[in-house]
Amino acid sequence: MKQLVIITVSILLVSVIGLRTYFTLVPPPEPTFQEALSDLMPDDIKGWRIKDHDMADSPEASSRVSDFLKFDDAIFRTYEQYDTAIGLYIAYWKPGTASYRWAGAHTPDTCWVVNGWTRNERAYSVPFSHAEREFEPAEFGVYEMNSNEQNVYFWHIVGGRAYSYKQTKVPNIFSALIDIKNFGLNLRKEQFFVRISSNKDFETLKSTEAMDQILEALYALNMDKKEVL
Repeated sequence: MKQLVIITVSILLVSVIGLRTYFTLVPPPEPTFQEALSDLMPDDIKGWRIKDHDMADSPEASSRVSDFLKFDDAIFRTYEQYDTAIGLYIAYWKPGTASYRWAGAHTPDTCWVVNGWTRNERAYSVPFSHAEREFEPAEFGVYEMNSNEQNVYFWHIVGGRAYSYKQTKVPNIFSALIDIKNFGLNLRKEQFFVRISSNKDFETLKSTEAMDQILEALYALNMDKKEVL
């Protein structure tokens, strides 16, 4: 038994050293996304109050996993009209910046729940469309804290494809190996985490000008549904 443990640990160490060498010698591809998220998303809609917030004010940035979420660009913007509120949060990572699994720690299942929210509903790989165009499948959940219930759609986009998974706690220390199991050594793609939250149901929101402009702008992030290979 002791010999088996030693062999297993040795294999893991050799694998880690090999991967570090590979990623050191093989540079990541150049990023294809060149826009600033703050410029890309709508910031002036008639009849709506729009405000940009400090990233530290979001549940994502204030969670205990925030030290690992070193994104290259991000935006946290809210849209309000009467009693309707929409929150838009987007984070971007250049190729090779972050492990897919660590970037996936942005999910409300991790960040929001760790910060005191209760998850009341959850659905995975939900079809999502706008103006007869389909998005990559979304993740959906209903979260509540202090009688404030939020309907949340979110996407983790890896190289233009939705990364779907069931994650209920902080990623484990073998996250990089899990990514390799799923993607091989192709771990150098651009990533976006996109979250839209609201105190109203989304069927109602889709008829509003704010949601229409937000969803139109999101197409620039390569979120259209891709054909299954």
